[in-house]
Amino acid sequence: MKRLIILFVLLVLALTLHIFSMGWPFFQKGRPDFLLLLVIFWSWRWGGKEGMIVGFVTGLVIDLLFSPLLGLYSFSFSFMGFLIGEVRERVYQENILFFLLIVAGVSLLSRVIISTWLEVFGISSFLTHLPLTLFPAPLYNCLLAFFILLLQEGWAMKKTGRSS
Repeated sequence: MKRLIILFVLLVLALTLHIFSMGWPFFQKGRPDFLLLLVIFWSWRWGGKEGMIVGFVTGLVIDLLFSPLLGLYSFSFSFMGFLIGEVRERVYQENILFFLLIVAGVSLLSRVIISTWLEVFGISSFLTHLPLTLFPAPLYNCLLAFFILLLQEGWAMKKTGRSS
């Protein structure tokens, strides 16, 4: 139950940041995907099954609020959650650089999947939609993920009473 409450609070926080970042002129060409970062961190922490469920719910929220197609983000985010959970089980989990590469790869793959489906349904042209957000978003996501990892480490050190 505690985990469900934490997830709800994090989902509301990520959705709020997502909405507020829409109007920032700094992120005109691409912006960080706070909701995808939630799915990435949740999947990395709790595994593929929970990551897939959280990805589906998070994607469904985006689909209902912002997407022209129902299921577009639900499919993409649930797939990303499952993929991260599976990768997590097969790699050394303490390598920060590898985790940041996963964040960049998942961000790119998610953008490609969403842009491809938008092209298939004739909503947006693949060649005009994808290049604008392909490269800035993964960079922003990696930067945010790095700072979140630093915060997590600092909180863990404070909780256990360790010092540097």
